[in-house]
Amino acid sequence: MKKNHTIVVINILLSINLFSQQTKIFGELNYNTFSHSSLQQFQKDFIDDLNNIPAKVNDNFPSNIGFTIGVDLVENNIGLFGSYNFTGGKISYSDYSGAIKITQEISAFTIGGIYYFDIFKDKRLKLGLKAFGTFSTLKLDSYANISNTINQESLGFKSFDFGTGAMIAYEYPLSFIIIRASTGFDLVFGGKLKFDNNSKFHLENNSGTPIKTEWTGLRTGIGVAFPF
Repeated sequence: MKKNHTIVVINILLSINLFSQQTKIFGELNYNTFSHSSLQQFQKDFIDDLNNIPAKVNDNFPSNIGFTIGVDLVENNIGLFGSYNFTGGKISYSDYSGAIKITQEISAFTIGGIYYFDIFKDKRLKLGLKAFGTFSTLKLDSYANISNTINQESLGFKSFDFGTGAMIAYEYPLSFIIIRASTGFDLVFGGKLKFDNNSKFHLENNSGTPIKTEWTGLRTGIGVAFPF
């Protein structure tokens, strides 16, 4: 009976050791670029609709910081990840008669998988191919204060996007952690931005073309991984 207990303990220890060789959790702070040409054009439409008011674009969906967390199954060369990205646009104007401000804040929650190819035998440098789905939300806020008359409106939209990408990841073991850096490019096929209150309707520009999210762009990251 004692011998059987010893065998069970050994098997558990071997399983734990095998698991530690196969799995690591990682987190990255990202700096990413985005195209968002459809939303940029939508901002131009707003300016055209302001009847010669010289409003200015303050933010035009610039590059921004995001973050990624994930888990790699090392011996299977696959990984799962989740990420968050955020950017936005802003138009404003003010003079003695009042002020106008229109903001568009867009965020993306992404879940996907990676398949890794070792570039060198030491397995520190890898090529990763990605496939993922993204849930995007857009918040459109408008504010006008003209001759002490205030008008405010807030609208919400959402879309589901999917995409693929390629990345290069480099990992350097340091004590009990691994320093990780990555760079790559994501190609994202944006969906229509549908109204929160009625998904039968979607956002369009002045020419009747649907407004879509366009998260396509460069992806960079630096972070740490914890093997176990």
